[in-house]
Amino acid sequence: MKRFQNRKSWYLMVASFVILVVVSVVSLCIAAGPIRLVMVGSSSGGTAHLYFAAAAPILNKYIPGMEASASSGGTTENVPLLERGEIKVACVNPGAGMKLYGGDWLKKTRIRTIFAMFHVPYHVVVPKDSPIKQFADLKGKRVSVGHKGGGEAYLFLRILEVIGLKESDVKIEFLGKGEATNAYKDGVLDAMAFLSPLPSPIIVELESHPRGVRVVGLTPQEIQKLVSKYPEYSDYTIEKKWYAHALKDVSDVRSFTEWYYVASRDDFPEDVAYQMAKVLSERHDELVTAFKAANSSTADATAKYPGFQLHPGAVRYLKEKGLIK
Repeated sequence: MKRFQNRKSWYLMVASFVILVVVSVVSLCIAAGPIRLVMVGSSSGGTAHLYFAAAAPILNKYIPGMEASASSGGTTENVPLLERGEIKVACVNPGAGMKLYGGDWLKKTRIRTIFAMFHVPYHVVVPKDSPIKQFADLKGKRVSVGHKGGGEAYLFLRILEVIGLKESDVKIEFLGKGEATNAYKDGVLDAMAFLSPLPSPIIVELESHPRGVRVVGLTPQEIQKLVSKYPEYSDYTIEKKWYAHALKDVSDVRSFTEWYYVASRDDFPEDVAYQMAKVLSERHDELVTAFKAANSSTADATAKYPGFQLHPGAVRYLKEKGLIK
């Protein structure tokens, strides 16, 4: 009887051990399971889409189990989709959300910043021999401002309002960048106004055109009025180093910029957000090699210009780096 009880106890011990091993293996398999992540950017070929296309293989390389990919989208359309949890990670910026939902939205949104992607300084370009010296000189001129109803056209109207001009004071052409560049080359336009990462491929292209190109800016007073009324913009100086010819005979140009972010909702897994921030920061050189416009995508920029509230995973990483308290 005693031998039977001992044998029974031994069997129970073995069974318990087997169950424990099985549970452990299953848990490890789950933990090591793939992290399938579609990162939604801008239209195909747009800056945000190209950023995610460059970032995806880097994230996959350095985050165990990560299976990230880039998908096209729209930085304005991404806001409500991300807010509702229909997409997990996307490129968004505060200005798009404030345009959709009003100024108070930024205090209530569930969207959180994982990492700063890039910023897009505002450019106003004119032919090299143009009499236009600053933004206010566009009065009475024919200017391309972006697609009608688009973010760039909306921004141009905001600037007019801030500096005291009316829409009718400028001969506005609602053209996309490609169409506007051709019109500029044909001599149809007096100026082009657009947002672009540095260096702008449009300016690089126009520097070799017979009309040439020169960048003009806003006055410090005009910029202060703009960023005071619309806090999603930041004062910015376009330095001469970016354009060998467009700024050859002038000093650095005062303008403003708008930041875009790798963002998620507040319920996105903290550890995944942490790992993404860490890789994007510590593999910055690889990211810039793959996509030059990511040169400003740094931990320093994320800490200095967070845009939205920081995701807990980003907070954890930035604290480790000593960039925030």
